[in-house]
Amino acid sequence: MNFSKLTDYLNDLPQEGVPGCEMIVWRDHKEIYRHTAGEAKGGETYWLYSATKVLTMTVTMQLIEQGKLRLSDPVAKYLPAYARLTVQDGDTIRPAKTVLTLEHLMAMQGGLDYDITAPAIQRKIRERGGDAGTVETVNCFAEKPLHFDPGQGFRYSLCHDVVGAVLEVVTGKPLSVLARENVLEPLGIRNLTFHPDEEQLAHLAPQYTVDENGKTVPVPNRRDSLASMPHYDSGGGGLMGDADSYILLADALANGGVGKNNARILTQASIDDMRRNRQFGPAWTDWLKVKHKRGYGYGLGVRTLMDESTSRSPLGEFGWDGAAGAWAMMDPENRLAAFYVQHVLNMNRAYYEFHPAIRDLLYEGL
Repeated sequence: MNFSKLTDYLNDLPQEGVPGCEMIVWRDHKEIYRHTAGEAKGGETYWLYSATKVLTMTVTMQLIEQGKLRLSDPVAKYLPAYARLTVQDGDTIRPAKTVLTLEHLMAMQGGLDYDITAPAIQRKIRERGGDAGTVETVNCFAEKPLHFDPGQGFRYSLCHDVVGAVLEVVTGKPLSVLARENVLEPLGIRNLTFHPDEEQLAHLAPQYTVDENGKTVPVPNRRDSLASMPHYDSGGGGLMGDADSYILLADALANGGVGKNNARILTQASIDDMRRNRQFGPAWTDWLKVKHKRGYGYGLGVRTLMDESTSRSPLGEFGWDGAAGAWAMMDPENRLAAFYVQHVLNMNRAYYEFHPAIRDLLYEGL
């Protein structure tokens, strides 16, 4: 193995507007590569944003394995507020023609959006003095008309926050507790959390954004108004942690659901179901063009490689990323897991340029 090209690439990223970054690669439960560049020294914590979705889907698949949930379950079975959904159809609002299911939420086919400024949501936050719970907040999402009938399109949205609320209703435990008890503690993960303590916050890496002139500038280190509420567990974007912790989750998913410590969190069958493509049609194709996920489909909360000609990685390589540039990759064929993290918002280059280059240089090094 020779990862010198990958190292050179990471070392060049500070000149491309990434003040600091870290990458860890494991194979067969063993670290084979680690590097930090720029101001990153290792051990920093980061807001991981949508990289949270991999953990949320893992917890959900566990409950499906246990028979406590089914993909075909109507969401209204657990959240009655979703029993009478409406759809914005041109200039009119009509009742939804299909029933919203758990699978629709997991595959981003629910018709929701990412508008956390919607009046119903903000009303609930005001009513609760800025600290609304997960279920009561998620119930407010149902007041806004959907963008399409459930199952009839693709739209990246708050769907996984709704999944988190479903899990809470089913088990009586918030997602943060479920994740800790069923995934994080079994795998020996100590530094992934939905609600960081003072010590974790003290190690938080500086956060940046790309401004309207394309320059990387510092911003206050905070999350959106939902994820920052103490009693709201954002299944779609609430996680904070470090690279050493996240790689343990990625490693387990790349090795048949079994962690380095031999703890099993999922079966290979569940992992294969997670990474089975659910997306077809123009809505997904258009989103692929915008998000630059060429060659990929989308399963249950994860991208999944469908066209080997677009990547050095094999078919079925899967994972996801986050709004500040985090990138997780799991490759069951090679029992390979990788996690890259930076802390720069609004940097589209991370998705269409940095992540694919990092992926391909990793495989070239192998």
